[in-house]
Amino acid sequence: MKNIEIVLDSRELAVMVGKEHKELLRDIRRYVEQMEEANQKAFEEGMGGERKIALTEFFRESSYVSEQNKSLPCYQVTKKGCEFIAHKLTGTKGTEFTARYISRFHEMEAALKADRNIYKIKDTSLGEVTSFVREMDKVMRDQNSHPSDIAEAFKGICEQFGIALPDNFVKEPAAVEPSYFTPLPWMGNDGE
Repeated sequence: MKNIEIVLDSRELAVMVGKEHKELLRDIRRYVEQMEEANQKAFEEGMGGERKIALTEFFRESSYVSEQNKSLPCYQVTKKGCEFIAHKLTGTKGTEFTARYISRFHEMEAALKADRNIYKIKDTSLGEVTSFVREMDKVMRDQNSHPSDIAEAFKGICEQFGIALPDNFVKEPAAVEPSYFTPLPWMGNDGE
């Protein structure tokens, strides 16, 4: 569980930056579009692999469930993404945002090292947890993950949010005995 990459939700970043969430989404979409243009230009110049910008190292599209039970867009923003946003801000606003996101990442990293809950439970709604779990379940099913692996991931999320599950929540699949081919009577002795 120590391989968790820490990201911030764009809604939290909007508060840190002092913008409406929809304004920050517009900015992030513009950054992503500009990065995609740079990737396209590098590809056209034959330098695609060498100069390609990995968008997911900065911003990852996501969604959340609003209080009105609507699925709305957001981004999961990595530390690199926060640094990118910080470089776009100037003056006091830029300084304040940089200090806030650095403090938040340090807080989450310290909590992770101490194996504590890295989420602010009071700041995370049940809808957000539900939205995250749904998305995780969809991705794992799309990747043909085994049901016990999905249950194990779900259990890890529940532990992060202090949700207790029964000890036997994750059930290992029962071993299946191999069945051997038995010829039917009309097939003859050699199975033909």
